[in-house]
Amino acid sequence: MFELQMKARKIKVYPAHKIGETAHQITYEWGDSRRTINTGKKMANRESPPHGAGSFHDPQQHFELLDRVENLLRSS
Repeated sequence: MFELQMKARKIKVYPAHKIGETAHQITYEWGDSRRTINTGKKMANRESPPHGAGSFHDPQQHFELLDRVENLLRSS
């Protein structure tokens, strides 16, 4: 017998409406519910931000970002 794992669906990320409030608001569907995460304030960071097709210019960074999202969803 195998176990079904729920996966997040319809993931959407929005920038903060007010500067200094939060960095982003993330919404997603999990099973029959919809969840929202407000990320903390933006921190000074030397990491280059991802963008569209640019994520694939550095495959290592792309996979690191995917791992971060997966860990964030599992911790919620």
